[in-house]
Amino acid sequence: MRNYSIKELENYSGIKAHTIRIWEQRYNLLNPSRTDTGYRFYNDEDLKKLLSISVLQKAGVKISKVASLSKDEINLKLKTIESQLQVNDSKIELSITNLLTAGLEFDQTKIENEYCTIKKSFSTFDFMVKIIYPLLERIGLMWEKDDMTPIQEHFISNFIRQKLIVEIDLLPVSEKENYDFVLVLPETETHEIGLLFTDYMLRLEGYKTLYLGQLVPINNIIGLLNEHPIPKVIAFMLMYPGTEKFKKMVYQLANNCSGTHFYWSGSSYLFSKIDLPSNFTSISSIEAFRKNILNK
Repeated sequence: MRNYSIKELENYSGIKAHTIRIWEQRYNLLNPSRTDTGYRFYNDEDLKKLLSISVLQKAGVKISKVASLSKDEINLKLKTIESQLQVNDSKIELSITNLLTAGLEFDQTKIENEYCTIKKSFSTFDFMVKIIYPLLERIGLMWEKDDMTPIQEHFISNFIRQKLIVEIDLLPVSEKENYDFVLVLPETETHEIGLLFTDYMLRLEGYKTLYLGQLVPINNIIGLLNEHPIPKVIAFMLMYPGTEKFKKMVYQLANNCSGTHFYWSGSSYLFSKIDLPSNFTSISSIEAFRKNILNK
């Protein structure tokens, strides 16, 4: 069982630390333990309760009402609200919270059931954009603040990765003679979910993709493109390799593969540090991807 500071509870739930303290005093909502120096700390049960309270509040349940409910009554109330909600912001928030909670608990059955239940309400594209993408953003913020352990992040990310691969396998393979896109994660990069979703979107539109995956050396990419001229490459770079190394990668590709256009997504900080060559375009969002690549 892990311990959490009040600031971590705020980051997880979106409820301000000041509000959490007031609820403790007024409603005895949580009962934190204290360190020898008097600092509050909370356990997994406190976190799960606060996440549930956050969802109930957004669904219009008053905190005074929530405070009087037992754990079982809170769970029943959540199930009732979930069954009544249409696909709106409250339903989406509840779904993201449920997936996140199941992931933090390493609960394979719960995360699988939650995924299958939510998925019925969306197309795969909308599910990724409205549920999974915001979930990953939240995980990213928690990761940056050390509010999530590496093993928790790996559990959730690998679950999503497996589901995406299944969805891609269900799509027909393009019968075009030539490839439209190469999809690749360059050397040092292992975060694959964005690239997999890109592959799904392109194949859904009928494009033929050559998926190379993780940790591909730049020289190998250059060798492939010189031997097989493919007009477009999509790459992701989330891990920070250093400005000089990134600049070297970009200009190696640009100078040696002048007939290819590169669409590069990932760290906006990296792109702000260098002038991109004319055959490079940075993609900062799904909307930019649809506009620049899918022409939608």
